[in-house]
Amino acid sequence: MADETTEAEQAPKKGGRKPDPMTQLLNEVKAKIKNLAELTVKENPAGRAQQHERRASAWGRHYAQHSTLDGLILSLGFESLAALNPAERRYSLVQLAAAALVAVEKLEDGK
Repeated sequence: MADETTEAEQAPKKGGRKPDPMTQLLNEVKAKIKNLAELTVKENPAGRAQQHERRASAWGRHYAQHSTLDGLILSLGFESLAALNPAERRYSLVQLAAAALVAVEKLEDGK
């Protein structure tokens, strides 16, 4: 019976897992969403969609040639603004959000 130990006698547990950086980032984003949710935003006029489509194409070409962050973010942003179909707009906005999250993650990693 000398081999038995009580919980109090066991070695203390380590400080827990380090939170996943993406989880921390998503929590930050969720906090910002609460602030933005109260903003009033009107839809863009349909006539502007063509202008946004041209800008999306131009920035897409820029990104293809130079692989710069501004080219990626702006091409995805203008693409989402050019989308008139809600499903296409949602898809484009999710891509934009993913690109932004990856960019922030790389900043934190020092890349």
